Amino acid sequence: MTLPRREILTAGALLPLLTACGESGSDTSPTPTAGGSQTPGTAPSPTADSPSTPSPTPTPTSPAHLAGRCLMVGVTPEADLDQIAGLVRRHHLAGAFLLGSWTSSSSIREATAALHRAARAGGAPRALVAADQEGGLVHNLRSEAFTEVPSAERLGRGDPATCRRLSATTGSQMTRAGLNMVLAPVADVVDPDVGADNAPIGALHRGYGTDPQLVSRFVTAAVQGFTSSGVATSIKHFPGLGAVRTNTDLGSATDRTTGADSPGLASFRAGIAAGSQTVMVSSAVYSRIDPAGPAVFSRAVVTDLLRGRLGYSGVVVSDDLGAAKAVADTPAGRRATRFLQAGGDLVLCADPSLVATMTSGLVEAAADPSFATTLAASAGRVDRLVSRVGG
Repeated sequence: MTLPRREILTAGALLPLLTACGESGSDTSPTPTAGGSQTPGTAPSPTADSPSTPSPTPTPTSPAHLAGRCLMVGVTPEADLDQIAGLVRRHHLAGAFLLGSWTSSSSIREATAALHRAARAGGAPRALVAADQEGGLVHNLRSEAFTEVPSAERLGRGDPATCRRLSATTGSQMTRAGLNMVLAPVADVVDPDVGADNAPIGALHRGYGTDPQLVSRFVTAAVQGFTSSGVATSIKHFPGLGAVRTNTDLGSATDRTTGADSPGLASFRAGIAAGSQTVMVSSAVYSRIDPAGPAVFSRAVVTDLLRGRLGYSGVVVSDDLGAAKAVADTPAGRRATRFLQAGGDLVLCADPSLVATMTSGLVEAAADPSFATTLAASAGRVDRLVSRVGG
């Protein structure tokens, strides 16, 4: 993919899809739904998620409750905040991630406060509230309360100490605004043979460089900076998007060079060693690891490589599974289930209208005792993360 949907939405006029993006937003582009497109801020047709539809309250250990803990929903500045908060409360969602361009500090604070209230009303201590705040072209928070940070490509030409300082500053600004998770830093190593044709990273100056060791130093610095400010990080997009040419939000992408022993994995190892609380998995296909399907649905990628060979035991986050075309062939009700079966924990869903479908899919799958154990373990990892962040 060229850029996760929530990030595409932040790249301004440089990207044709933008009119005003999670592995994996748009300033004003419509939010796709299963039946087509949806005007920004327009509520989906009445469903089980509608505020007027009562639903039984699941117990903290019920499959319905555990399913919600494994999802985060996207929210744009134009969205109906009451509706999004209602999803968080009723489905006991882990939280939400901000999509698009948030230019008003008061609107950001209003949104984060509403999300935390909804999470507490659902029995959680707080919500996970995240944003893509990488710097350069990709940053959702654009109000006067946030420092403009150079692109990773530009930072990679300098000193990691500067990257650490700017990440700490950004993290402090995020916590003051009520956010506690950043969908960054980018750990992808751009393949020098692909260069600017690497649509998701190289073309948008999102990578720190083409040398795995250099990228590792900057990923370490960014993780340290953000976490020093109390913000959970998500190194992305495992096992790397530096060699693909296609935007997974718009179609399928296949990496034919990255393998289980590729040097480009060094930056992910570095981010894990630096203490990143989450790792985001991409929705590209890695033919040398598992040619059968996208990494987000691959046990070979998530369980065998990330959790096994890299020894990662924290929260594994998906790139967007709500609107990305790379996963469109998988029914919405199966996407979250397949991700957890692969070894993942926390699903990002940019399309609010699919939340009920995804949670129902998880609940149905939990009729199998083996998957019920998987679901409980994933929800437990997410809840431990929620307990450690602020908000």
